[in-house]
Amino acid sequence: MYKADRNAENYTFDNIKAAACIFVILIHCKFPGVAGDLFEALARFGVPMFFAISGYYLLKDDDSTGGIRKNMARKLKKTSIVTLKIWLIYTVYSFLYAITVNYGIKEWVNEKFNLFEFSRLLLFNSGKFIYDFTYAFDHLWYLFALIYVYLLVFTFAPILKKGAKPISILLLGLLFFGELLKIYYPIRPFGISVSVWYVIRNWLFVGVPFTLLGYWMHEDKAASLIKRPHTLGMLLVITGVFFTFFEYKKWGQTEVYFGSLLIVVGLLLFGDSDNEDAELKTEQQSILSKQLSFIGKNLSANIYFFHVMVISFLGWCVDRINPDFYGSLVFMTLRPIIVITITILISYCFYVVKLITTKNNNNLRK
Repeated sequence: MYKADRNAENYTFDNIKAAACIFVILIHCKFPGVAGDLFEALARFGVPMFFAISGYYLLKDDDSTGGIRKNMARKLKKTSIVTLKIWLIYTVYSFLYAITVNYGIKEWVNEKFNLFEFSRLLLFNSGKFIYDFTYAFDHLWYLFALIYVYLLVFTFAPILKKGAKPISILLLGLLFFGELLKIYYPIRPFGISVSVWYVIRNWLFVGVPFTLLGYWMHEDKAASLIKRPHTLGMLLVITGVFFTFFEYKKWGQTEVYFGSLLIVVGLLLFGDSDNEDAELKTEQQSILSKQLSFIGKNLSANIYFFHVMVISFLGWCVDRINPDFYGSLVFMTLRPIIVITITILISYCFYVVKLITTKNNNNLRK
């Protein structure tokens, strides 16, 4: 059951998280032209990959019902605290931004905090409760969806082992069935068009199945059952990239491509097969790989959390310095690079502050 290495450091997954968080930025801050569209399509594997890695590390050594629930309670507490902190930071930022552009306080409050927006948050992990005109992306849906996933695992802990695989396969099937409905038969469940992004991209059709996918691939030792997991993983990733580009060309942008699923499965095979001999693999890492591992392990969460704020604030600054520059090809080409660089630097500053604070607290305890 992988109990011996369930909590082992996995540098391949750290590398993957670093790449995934940078790709996610390219969804919200695109390069111009066809290249930007292709990068955005390819980047759709990013958030499903985060869910899958969360599933890979879903449990500790104790996989009894009590052990699962104890671990989920710990994860729920930690994730809920992080979610509240990040949401409060963005809410304060939104309020300050609104004031600077002479947006009425009453209008701002009424637009964000009402029953309709709260219902969208509860049902779909979206709504202006977690985004608005000041930062136009609801990337915080990931945290709220993760809370739902942990709650469901806590509730249905007795059937997790037997139910994970069939439930993930069923929900992934419904996810791609929903994507087909968006293209060929856009129904309106609950009066909301299936074409609205959050009807498909939410805790139920993305969060749960990809988390369970990572969980059962780990539990079933998927990589060890395959003769050459690295080769198959590489083939799946390459096939997934081509599938993604084909799907984009035929159907345009969507929330999750079938190619995204192939990429996630391929990368899970890579990470799962690299879980052994981690110490040896660390010594063999290149300088670039070590830097990516550091980013993935220590910075990727904050890169994901704060890149949208960086995008928004950069736009706010440019609007006040030279609004015409914002639409220029030069700026739009440089903008993703600027956002990625600033976000990594900010995340590194958070890491250093946390490191110093932890060290000082340890010294005080002594």
